[in-house]
Amino acid sequence: MEEGVRDEVLALWHTQGLPAGKTHVDIFGLRPHENVGPDMKFVPSYFGRVFDLSLSEYRQAFNATQSRFPEDWSQTVRRLEDRDHIVCIWASRGFFPALGVGDWPTLERALIGMATEPARVRDRMEMFGEFCAEMLEQTMEDVEPEFIYLSEPISDNDGPLISPEMFAEYMLPVYRRLVETARSNGCDNILLSTYGDTSRLFPMLIEAGINMLWISEAPEIPALDYRTLREQYGPEIGLIGGLPLSILRNESPAGAKAALEEIVPPLLETGRYVPLAGGRVREEIPWSVYSNYREVLAELLT
Repeated sequence: MEEGVRDEVLALWHTQGLPAGKTHVDIFGLRPHENVGPDMKFVPSYFGRVFDLSLSEYRQAFNATQSRFPEDWSQTVRRLEDRDHIVCIWASRGFFPALGVGDWPTLERALIGMATEPARVRDRMEMFGEFCAEMLEQTMEDVEPEFIYLSEPISDNDGPLISPEMFAEYMLPVYRRLVETARSNGCDNILLSTYGDTSRLFPMLIEAGINMLWISEAPEIPALDYRTLREQYGPEIGLIGGLPLSILRNESPAGAKAALEEIVPPLLETGRYVPLAGGRVREEIPWSVYSNYREVLAELLT
């Protein structure tokens, strides 16, 4: 699979040796992945007050309607019928977005509300689960994905911003419902994309039916090392990513190769692993370094 390299990085790489008119995908024969489906965000006019909406207003903020699909959805569906790339359905943007969090004041409001108004949070999360499940059902009527994509920006580098107990009470029922919806519609691959250190939540998420993890922008600590996760959970839990960005910041080709050889082969041998950089590939990574990294990966994958 390909890293999602932004246009400005590619433009810089073109000045550093990437052939004109080509991308990293072309050079290394990578397989793109595409997130498809409806807009899962709350209606923008409710920004700043989602937490305080009545139940009927909350339902309007997360209204399950065909209008959430892009205008060219029918053309997209036809295009995806004969595809040679990976398609996933983005089925949830996570706990905090469900409570309207979009800046510091709305985060503060949600955190205080969880402690002082738990019934309000539970009611809204139940409705959020209904909304996500209904939109996923509608999407899977049109598209058969390789996996379901669940985004969960719940953590910083020190751990989840709420307790595991709160997360289990408020958000885990949403995930159970989405897992059930996906599997009843023929997709068994349920991926959680998360950031920071979410490791304390992994056991309950896996118990709820998550069977793929994609960890990005996370600290390089033992609890998030993919070899540790493979030891803990076995190959039943698929892994995408996991290659520390420090490897790509190492301008010594020999040093980068040695690090990749230490991490990648053991994971490949046990299966259900796609090696990728563990975060956004940004401008500070030169084309020569990225190119060497990809060449070593290609050797390890053959």
